[in-house]
Amino acid sequence: MHAVLAPAGALVPDGLVALDPEEAHHLRVRRAKAGEVVRVLDGAGKLADGRLVQGPEGFAVAVGAVREIPPPPRFTLIVGAGDRERFGWLAEKAAELGVTELVPLQSAWTRSVASRVRESHLAALQRRARQAIKQSRAAWEPRVHPPEGVSAAAARGGDSERWLADARAEPPGAIPAADALTVVVGPEGGLTEAERAVFVAAGFLPVRLAPGLLRFETAALAAAAVVASQRPRRDYE
Repeated sequence: MHAVLAPAGALVPDGLVALDPEEAHHLRVRRAKAGEVVRVLDGAGKLADGRLVQGPEGFAVAVGAVREIPPPPRFTLIVGAGDRERFGWLAEKAAELGVTELVPLQSAWTRSVASRVRESHLAALQRRARQAIKQSRAAWEPRVHPPEGVSAAAARGGDSERWLADARAEPPGAIPAADALTVVVGPEGGLTEAERAVFVAAGFLPVRLAPGLLRFETAALAAAAVVASQRPRRDYE
């Protein structure tokens, strides 16, 4: 079954959802035909199954019942805002693994990177994360935030378990399936000792995610995979 994205607010019971040109193009590439059953997601907790309808301006979907899925446990991933292409790839994979908040981290090492993530890249990053939920069939897309400095990032997650990726530390323990979690992963080159101290002072627990050093996007995915393995299986796929 193909999965397609609905515009925000478009999923209503017994409604007809017009698909945007990008979604219609994807269906044509996959040789979808009118009458096929598809899963429709809006990225904000609503989903439905429906049938493709060929209209004069492209594909639409006739849906019946609409399900509303509660938000998943909060999982905030704060990652060094290095190369934007690699960060874009990370946004896709983080969405598939159930990250709910993705925050680019500005640090001493990222400020000198010409290709670093900037606020002007947010729309493209959000679009990549949104497209990725079609693969995982998640009802909620992650929110990609503007880049934040160390102090602002360290203030996040005060009501959650908090980890700081550190190759020198011990592996993380188990977390309850419904608990919120905030994880910080430094940039290529790591955090400075002063930056690391800010996170530790704020209550972040240093944890090791692999036997050795990882690239920033690999470390972020390692953290996401550890958490995803402990979340409950979706019962609506």
